[in-house]
Amino acid sequence: MNAVATAKENLLNLIEQADASGGFTDESFAQLAEMVEALRPLSPVPAPMDALEQVEGVWETVFAHFGAKHSAGKPKVHDSNLKVQSFNAFGPIPIRVLNLCQEIAREGSAYNNVVDFVAADGVTTGIIIVHGRFREEPDNRQRFAVDFHTVELRPSPESDEGRLRAALGFDSTQSLTMTLKPPRLHSDVIYLDDELRINAGSLGGIYVLRRAPDRSPRSVSSSSL
Repeated sequence: MNAVATAKENLLNLIEQADASGGFTDESFAQLAEMVEALRPLSPVPAPMDALEQVEGVWETVFAHFGAKHSAGKPKVHDSNLKVQSFNAFGPIPIRVLNLCQEIAREGSAYNNVVDFVAADGVTTGIIIVHGRFREEPDNRQRFAVDFHTVELRPSPESDEGRLRAALGFDSTQSLTMTLKPPRLHSDVIYLDDELRINAGSLGGIYVLRRAPDRSPRSVSSSSL
């Protein structure tokens, strides 16, 4: 096994162990940051903005730290609320995050976050889609400047809109789609290969994502990928 494969395996093993034990300790989070930095100079794709065909697709998040201290130790499945997951577009209604994906397409410059969740009743499932568009920055070919512009709530295929509204405490008039004032954000793709992507966010976050070729996109059309 070469150095890159070993470094990737060690990183993914650490994430898996932390998830199994309920989250990251300060020590394990520091170890993860070191492993990410070790992979940075080994990226087979040093300029992802010039290789968008390798960036687009459906990516499953295996680790996400959004920059705030409180998010550093969370496992992939964790308790949260709609306010946190929607850039404050919705209120602090409790949910449990089950899975996070990112869907990127060159068509429309789509850069969308997709969150699967279960409502506080523990039964009703839904999807949060935070729609964004990416822009290039000529002087940094790792950087994706992103404008998130719309958030929508959808029932999952196992549910329906009426049940989702009831579980979240929404009445029939409350919109499930909200327009965002785009926050000025960027995310640098600091490591990219055929199966793994690591991003460093503008707020200090670290994101490790694994390509999910068998997962159908839900925020962009399959034909665009």
